[in-house]
Amino acid sequence: MSRKEKCDIVVIGGGSAAHEAAVAAREAGAERVIMLEKAPKSEFGGNARYSHTGFRFAYDGGKEIREFLPDVSAAEFESWYMPPYTRANFLADLMRVTERRIDPELANFIVDNSNAGVRWMIEKGIRFEREKSVIVGGKNYFEPGAVIMPVGGGLGQLLAWREIADSMGIELRCDSKVTGFLGSEHCVEGVRVLTAEGEYDLTARAVICCSGGFQASAEMRARYLGPGADFMRVRGSKHNTGEVLQMLIAMGAKTAGHWQGAHETPIDAASPDGAIPLRDDGHGNSANRYEYKFGVTVNTLGQRFYDEGENKHSYTYAKTGRAVLAQPGALAHQIFDATTVKLFREGNYAGATMHEADTIRELAKLIGLNPDVLAHTIDEYNAACDESVPFDPGNLDGKSTKGITPKKSNWAVKIEKSPFRAYPVTCGVTFTFGGVKINTRAQVLNVADKPIPGLYASGDVIGLFFHNYPGNTGQTRNVVFSRIAGREAAARNG
Repeated sequence: MSRKEKCDIVVIGGGSAAHEAAVAAREAGAERVIMLEKAPKSEFGGNARYSHTGFRFAYDGGKEIREFLPDVSAAEFESWYMPPYTRANFLADLMRVTERRIDPELANFIVDNSNAGVRWMIEKGIRFEREKSVIVGGKNYFEPGAVIMPVGGGLGQLLAWREIADSMGIELRCDSKVTGFLGSEHCVEGVRVLTAEGEYDLTARAVICCSGGFQASAEMRARYLGPGADFMRVRGSKHNTGEVLQMLIAMGAKTAGHWQGAHETPIDAASPDGAIPLRDDGHGNSANRYEYKFGVTVNTLGQRFYDEGENKHSYTYAKTGRAVLAQPGALAHQIFDATTVKLFREGNYAGATMHEADTIRELAKLIGLNPDVLAHTIDEYNAACDESVPFDPGNLDGKSTKGITPKKSNWAVKIEKSPFRAYPVTCGVTFTFGGVKINTRAQVLNVADKPIPGLYASGDVIGLFFHNYPGNTGQTRNVVFSRIAGREAAARNG
C-alpha cells in the first residue's frame, strides 16, 4: 500500500501561475501548501522560465506606470510616450484578436482585476522594469497596454516568487509527477504523486491545477492543432505535455478555448526544440524574431504570404508562426535592408542566424531561393509602397501597399538600400489555447457547468483564448485567476 500524506492545499505546477496561487492561498490562511513540479529543480518554472513574462493591464497613463518604476529618472520619464490604456481599450483588444469568441464574463473579469493583480505582485515583492520601446524623434514608443515586465524576465520573476514562497513556508517538490486525482467530479480530495522513490497519495481540502498546456507533446499537437503541428518547435518548457489536462477531462471537466489554436510565433529556424533560453537581458526569448513588421517575409518559393504590417507586433506575433508553419518546409525568410534593420528594438536579433549580401539576387543564392523570383517579389513590393504617406515606426501609420496581394497595411517602406539581410524563421509554439472551463471563482466546471468541489485552476491549463491573443495577456490571466484560486481554496472547508 502506498503511503499517504496530508496538507491543506495542493498546487500542481511550479510556474508563475502556480507560485501566485500558492502564495495567495498561504496569504489567505492555508497552513500547509505544497507545490508539485514534474520538472527537475534545474528546470522548474514552466514556460515562464523561457519568456520575458510581460504584463498587459489597464492603467491611467505614464504617471501611474512611474509608480511601479520608482527608480526611473524624471528625464527618462519625460521621453516616454505612454497614453492611458483604459479598461475599454483592454477589453476591445481581447474581443478583437479572439474574434469575439473569448468568454465575455472571464474577459471582463481579467480586465477589471488586471491592475490590482500587478499591484498585488509589487506588494508581495516582485519588482518591475520597463519594456523595450521604439525610439522616434527622441520619444520612446511602447506597445499599448504592455509596458512593464518583471526584473530579470521570467526567470527573474520565478526566482523572486520562489524566495517569497520559501519565506512563507511553501514547499516546492520537484521531480514530482501527478498521476491521478483522488476523488471524482463529485469532490476532489487530493492527488496521486509519482517520484523516483515510488508513489504516494497527497490529500488536501483543495487542489489548484496550474499544470500548463500540451504544447510539448508532439502527439497531442498533431491530434488537436492540425496539419504539420507535430513539426513545431517548442519554444518553452519541454515538460508541458498535457497529462493533467487529459486527466481533468477524463474526470468530467468541461473543455473550453480554441483546441486548434496556440501561441505560435516566428523563431530562429536554427533553434533547438524545447527549453530555448532567455536573452541575456531577460527581455524575451533568444529565438524570437518579431521585427517582421519593418520588412517582408517570403517562403522558400520566394513569395510573400501574409500581411507583415497588419498591426503592432503584440497583436500579431502569436499567430504569425502558424502562417510560417503552413509554408513549404515550415520555413520562411524575413528580409530587411540597411535602413529597416536600424529600427529593431535594442537587443532584438542579437546572435540570430543571418545572411547578408549587397544585392537581392546574391541574397537569394545564399538562402537557396531562385534569384529571379525573389528579385521580382521585392521589385513588386517596392513599386506598391505608397510614398504619399509618411512613415511612423511608433504608430499604425497607414503607409500601405497598393495593388498587390497580400497587402501590407502599415510600415510599407521600400527594401532598397544595401546591404540586404535575410533571417530564416520557423514556427515556435509556446502554449496551447484549449483547456478546461472555469468560472470567476477559478473553480473547474464539469460538463453540466457545475463547479467540481475542491478543484480550481489557473494558467495555460484553462481554456480561454481563440485564434490569437494580445501579447502579455497570459501572465495577467495567471495572476488574476491564481489570486482568486488561492483565496477560494484556502476558504474552502474540506
